[in-house]
Amino acid sequence: MKYAFYPGCVSRGACPELFASTLEVCAKLGIELDFEPLRGASCTGSGILQEKNLRLGDMLNARTFAMAENSGLPLLTICSTCQGVMSQANERLKADDKYLSDINVDLSEENLEYKGSADPRHLLWVIIEDIGLDKLKSMVVRPLSGFKIAPFYGCYLVRPSSALGFDDTPERRESLEGVIQAVGAELVDFPGKTLCCGF
Repeated sequence: MKYAFYPGCVSRGACPELFASTLEVCAKLGIELDFEPLRGASCTGSGILQEKNLRLGDMLNARTFAMAENSGLPLLTICSTCQGVMSQANERLKADDKYLSDINVDLSEENLEYKGSADPRHLLWVIIEDIGLDKLKSMVVRPLSGFKIAPFYGCYLVRPSSALGFDDTPERRESLEGVIQAVGAELVDFPGKTLCCGF
């Protein structure tokens, strides 16, 4: 399985352990990450840019989507904020043909066009949907038996559920729980698992 890889800004800066562990996990799971199609892709805007200039934020994301489309590969991210922001931008772009057409006028300066086929997906979702929890469980060499792990999704992997495809893929609602159990740890549920961190 090969994906156009969008690591996001934070995993290459403030959170380098996310990037390094992703490379290790993907290598073990047979997930090939192709950096080349998205070389030069922009930041998603992290939700901050969208508050000031929604159209600019959507245009930057449409640019990334067009780059992924041109590669013919599915789009994978490891950043929950990127996932949420890209999903919301994609929902707006696909819902309004005129808006998408206007955005494509700007993208044409780089000979890019977003046709609307990109489906940005978080690595967590790729693991449960493309690899499968049974296969993941069978690949565990050292189960995390004896560890108690509580999932924390934050905002962008659970809201807004309409943009994140929860109607078509309801297993995304409890994807972390599934992975925690598949690696042999004891799942600890708590009410704050889907609350905002304050960002």
